[in-house]
Amino acid sequence: MKFRRLLSLSIILFITQLSGCATYGNGLEQALMDADQGNYAAAATKIESTINPTGKDRLLYHLELGVLKHLEGDYQASNDLLERASLIIESLQQDSVSDSLVMAMSNPRNIAYTGNTHERVLIYYYKAMNYLAIAATLPEGNAKLDAIEGARIESRRLLLRLQALKNNEGSYDNAKDDNERTFSQVLRVFSVLMGNLVDTDALTYRDDALAHYLTGVSFEMNKEYDNARISYQKSAESYDKGYAEQFRLGNGMGQQAWFDVARMMQRSGFRRSEWQRVSADKLPVSMQQELLTLADNPNTKAQILVVEHKGRVPEKKELNLQLSINPNLRALELQPYFFEYTQEQINWFYLLYADKLIYGLVADYLNATRNLRIDFFTKTIFLGPLYDTAENLGLTQAIGKSLRVTVPYYDPPTDYGDSLLTIGQQTWSLDQAASPQQMAIQEQMKNAGPEIREALGRAAVKAMTAAAIGNQDSSGILAFAGKLVAQLSDAAETRSWLLLPAEVHIRRLFIEPGDYTLNLDSRLADGNRRQSQTNMSLEAGDIKFWQVRSLGAGATTSPITTTPSTNTKPLKKAPKTAVESTPTSDSNAEPIATKPIRRLPTKD
Repeated sequence: MKFRRLLSLSIILFITQLSGCATYGNGLEQALMDADQGNYAAAATKIESTINPTGKDRLLYHLELGVLKHLEGDYQASNDLLERASLIIESLQQDSVSDSLVMAMSNPRNIAYTGNTHERVLIYYYKAMNYLAIAATLPEGNAKLDAIEGARIESRRLLLRLQALKNNEGSYDNAKDDNERTFSQVLRVFSVLMGNLVDTDALTYRDDALAHYLTGVSFEMNKEYDNARISYQKSAESYDKGYAEQFRLGNGMGQQAWFDVARMMQRSGFRRSEWQRVSADKLPVSMQQELLTLADNPNTKAQILVVEHKGRVPEKKELNLQLSINPNLRALELQPYFFEYTQEQINWFYLLYADKLIYGLVADYLNATRNLRIDFFTKTIFLGPLYDTAENLGLTQAIGKSLRVTVPYYDPPTDYGDSLLTIGQQTWSLDQAASPQQMAIQEQMKNAGPEIREALGRAAVKAMTAAAIGNQDSSGILAFAGKLVAQLSDAAETRSWLLLPAEVHIRRLFIEPGDYTLNLDSRLADGNRRQSQTNMSLEAGDIKFWQVRSLGAGATTSPITTTPSTNTKPLKKAPKTAVESTPTSDSNAEPIATKPIRRLPTKD
């Protein structure tokens, strides 16, 4: 009988070890490879066969497929999937309290995934881009204007969602109904693990400058120039007040937004001295001169807005830590598992859990510094009077000599190169407008303290439960086996929306009417490059979009994709010197003309 029991236990251990080691990204590896190579339909098929559309990963099912449908050009299907994702988030938030108790006795992957903050808001970014693409396929009329209005509504939903998330931030403690529960008491013991002294408030995703900018574009497309000015100004102020600095974007998009503020002031009837004051205060001389040129000929130029979605956000990985008791110091000791850590893991552990002022090192990590090297170390957590509480709970006995704890971590962000747009003999660099990879890594850094405390509490409660069962067996086999099962079944939360781009780059040009060939040369990770191409026909007053997704980490170049313009009216070939731009800094041409038939609501 005992042999059968041990055999059954061995089978359970084997199964739980398998389930505890694979990350979410491992399960989607083939689908991601297909997406990188442009095989979007094949990637979608693999995701549909891998993720249960009604299971605990149902949110990710809709998010990943929503991006793939966007890349395939099926924008309405993409919006349907993403809208369903937003409804799933709303329903899952109502179940968060009961799910937290399930997580306490198992691991985070056993409950439904509710999404990270940046993922919840970027749903609406993609929906806005889909509406702009839909508008490109429609003739002039109310349907086209409805699509443009849809883009603006989704941009505003993004900002409202972000504000709501900020207002409703809370900790795990808010979900407790009884402070005397065992898990609550264990968390109190681990509350002394404060992590580093970095101001995590500086890592909070507070505003979205790009969403304000897209709202301004939609107003401008409908010739509502003063409303466009207001939105562009909100974008410019957001970039200037911290958005650009926090997400390592540079100053190009902030200058572009201020340029468009002054330009809309021209179109709205502001006095020349007023928009020139903005120009002089916010723009370099070259951009001031460009504004003067546009002021004299506001209706003779067309616009091209290139939006590049570059790379993919990084995958979350697992970091295994070892917790032990030091009775002489009345302390806990925490360190990476000595036989299975990488330099990136030890760097993350030190940056997030060491008790010292290390903001400079965190900045190096976020700036993709690869020569950061930190030696192995042990973190000592002095419990003080809480040591008695730990003993009374049976926590010290349950931990014993060691206890495995698993937390998520990110490698440093990928350092992508420039993206260069060439038309004829002229070349411009694109400005970085947003960084979803920075959003993801910074949010994980911000949550590192609460997450490790919950991971420690989760592992401890399971070990204590195993110890209680083992007390009924004098041989100690049940206690040992139960603790081993608990540790092997532990897993970190590594799920995330993996088809999000790592970076968003933008270039806006003001150009003479004519026929043009656009070439985009994108430098990707590790020296790889991808090239894209499209043709455009422009008339005076047009605003045309070219959305490009630059993927393919394994290839030096990809086949150049050429999409003909939807304009059928023959135009005179533009001269080589016809292109002008604001000097700041998928693969389908998406022309959108600014010829409204009716007015849209004017609230920004």
